[in-house]
Amino acid sequence: MRAPRTYLDPHMLEHARHLEALTASVRELLPPQLRPHCWVGNLREGELVLVTDGGSWAYPLRYMRREILKQVRDHHGVTARTVRIRVQPAMRALDSGQGTPLPPLSPRARESLQHAARAVADPELRRSLRRLADR
Repeated sequence: MRAPRTYLDPHMLEHARHLEALTASVRELLPPQLRPHCWVGNLREGELVLVTDGGSWAYPLRYMRREILKQVRDHHGVTARTVRIRVQPAMRALDSGQGTPLPPLSPRARESLQHAARAVADPELRRSLRRLADR
């Protein structure tokens, strides 16, 4: 059996890590009450896409666009020219445990995830697979 990591595109993993680092950097700039409601969704063709889980959080993000662009330019060398805000309520269920609960895993799925976690060399991916198996 091949290690699960061999099925994942290394460029995609690197892009995901970069977006995660950008999210952490952007969240440092945001007020504490807004931080858990904002993610960097993408960075492509000079556009930084911020995703929020509610329309009320989009409003302050719009006013902070210049500061956010400056933060990602200064700390990450990103050459984004614009910031687009997307409201995606489903993100709340993924990050904070609110929203529609996920169905329970079957014993076979749980066992497969645990096996995959043992076979992965990347510690972050291993932790994520274990968390998913334990839910």
